[in-house]
Amino acid sequence: MKKIFIYIMVFLSVGVAVTSCSKDEDVDLSAPILGLGGDKWVKNDIDKWLDTAFVDPYNIEVKYRWDPFEVDVNKTLVPVFEDMVVPVMSMVKITWIEPYNKVIDPAFIKKYCPKQFQLVGSAEWNTNNTITLGTAEGGRKIVLFQINSYDETDREQIEQMLHTIQHEFAHILHQNKEFSTEYRNITPLGYSANWQLDTNPTKALNEGFVTPYSRSNEFEDFVEMVSTMLVMGKPRYDTMINGITNATGKANLRKKEQMVVDYFKNSWAIDFYQLQTEVQLGIQKVMTR
Repeated sequence: MKKIFIYIMVFLSVGVAVTSCSKDEDVDLSAPILGLGGDKWVKNDIDKWLDTAFVDPYNIEVKYRWDPFEVDVNKTLVPVFEDMVVPVMSMVKITWIEPYNKVIDPAFIKKYCPKQFQLVGSAEWNTNNTITLGTAEGGRKIVLFQINSYDETDREQIEQMLHTIQHEFAHILHQNKEFSTEYRNITPLGYSANWQLDTNPTKALNEGFVTPYSRSNEFEDFVEMVSTMLVMGKPRYDTMINGITNATGKANLRKKEQMVVDYFKNSWAIDFYQLQTEVQLGIQKVMTR
C-alpha cells in the first residue's frame, strides 16, 4: 500500500507540474541546482562543532544535509534529523578515532581515515532482502545509514553502527597494506556469493566464520573478524568462540584471529588487543556520559 501511495503522489505531482508549465510565464532557469552551487547556507552550531571535532584536526567532512547526489537515487531514503548529528558523530569520535589515537600516533588516523562521512536517516534496503547499514567508496567516503533511530543508551545500536565503521575502515587498511594470502586458505571452501541464503549465525561459527556475511569472500571475512573482535571486546569474543561445538570451526576462527592480530602488529605496529580494550572503554564512555 505504501508503494501505491507513493506512486499516486508522484503522478499527482507530475500533473501539477504539467499544468504549471502550460501557463505563459517566464521560467527562471538561472537558479543553481542543489549540489551544483545551489546549496549555500550559513554555518550553524552543528557545523561549527563538526569543524572543531572532524574538519580541523582530521580534514574529515561530515555531510548531513540532504544531497541526492551523495546516495543511490534508486533507493528510497530519508534525510537525517539534525538533533542526531552531534550525538552520532560524537560516538564515532569516541569509539573509533580516540581508541586508535591512544594506540598509535594520531598521524595514522589523519592519513588513512576516510575524508567524508555522509549521514542518512534510514537504512538502505536491497533487493535480496538485506539492508545496507554502511558503505565505503575507494577509501574516501563512508556512508552511515539509520541515523534517525540512534539511541546512545542502547548498546546494541552503538555496536551495530560502530561495527559498520570498523568494518569499512578495515577495508581501507587492507587496501593500503594487504593481509597475508594464507588467510583465504583457512576456510577456502566456505565462501559463497549466495551467503544470504543461509544466515544462521551459529552455523556460520561452526563452519569457521565469525558472521554469516563473512562467508561472502575472504576480504569481507577479514574485515568482519576485525570489526567483530573490536566491537565485542576480548572477553565476549572469547566466550563466543569457546562456545562453538565444532572443533574445526573453533580452531579455524582462532587461526583467523591470530592472523588479524599479526596483521595489525606487522603492518601497522598496533597492539590489537590494546585497541580492543580502548574501543570497549569508548563504548562505555558514550553510554555513561
